[in-house]
Amino acid sequence: MMFTLAMAKILFCVLFLYSCCQVTQGQMVMDCCLVVSQKEIPRRIVMGYQSQVRGQGCSINAVVFTTKRGLKLCAPTDPTWVTDLMKHMDRLINKCQETNFKAKHCKKLKPKSS
Repeated sequence: MMFTLAMAKILFCVLFLYSCCQVTQGQMVMDCCLVVSQKEIPRRIVMGYQSQVRGQGCSINAVVFTTKRGLKLCAPTDPTWVTDLMKHMDRLINKCQETNFKAKHCKKLKPKSS
């Protein structure tokens, strides 16, 4: 079978569309905190946290705490209460990892991602 000009055009179009889709997937919008709250978050409602870093798809640095109800609460990175809450969650998660999250209070905790 001979490679014709029509087949070359089709192949070019397919490759072009594929590369456009790849760029679009790489530019998907991230779920970022736009502002942070200075209000202290109670320990009893927090089930996990993650850091948001400015320049990695988001415009501000923040700590995003996940609550028992699945809400995402944005906190600033520097107050003492935030670092204390993060340390508390790290201790709790490490303790739960020892039991493979089988203890009752560990069921909804979010294991730290590597």
